[in-house]
Amino acid sequence: MVMNHEIIIFTPIFASLIGIIVLRILKKRKRSAKSIYKLIDDLEKKYIY
Repeated sequence: MVMNHEIIIFTPIFASLIGIIVLRILKKRKRSAKSIYKLIDDLEKKYIY
């Protein structure tokens, strides 16, 4: 049984790279409660008043 050494070496590197990209995207999309309340307040002023 021959092991493919490139797969063994590059699989963890590739998986960690995907993990880092996903974490950065999630961090960017995260909003604080203060910014959400400000957004709701701005929308109310724009469409209700």
